[in-house]
Amino acid sequence: MNRVITHIEENIGEGLTLSSLAAVACVSRFHFARMFRRSTGYSPRAYVVRRRVERARLQLAQGYQQLSDLAAELGFCDQSHFTRIFRRMTGFTPREYARRHEPRYAGFHAMCEAAGRPEPRSAA
Repeated sequence: MNRVITHIEENIGEGLTLSSLAAVACVSRFHFARMFRRSTGYSPRAYVVRRRVERARLQLAQGYQQLSDLAAELGFCDQSHFTRIFRRMTGFTPREYARRHEPRYAGFHAMCEAAGRPEPRSAA
């Protein structure tokens, strides 16, 4: 299973199919799907999507600006698909997430949360 996880991480932006992942594990698709879920707690597809969103969160927190490029780099169909999946998994759009995690505003966000006040909405 380690070989498959490594393959996913190295090819996160590619079209990772159940068949291609099963081929890496050298087992049938059906056996692989059962093995993978037992090992990780997720279906292969759910795991790949989760890893893509985690990678996006890291890159957005580091200041990655171009959402369409990020979506393509991580293997999402388009920016709209990326935004829908990202919001479903994090509760924020990618842009909202990036703004909340900008290093220059980190202290401000913490101060607002500590005071129990909502943060002001940006005009963008």
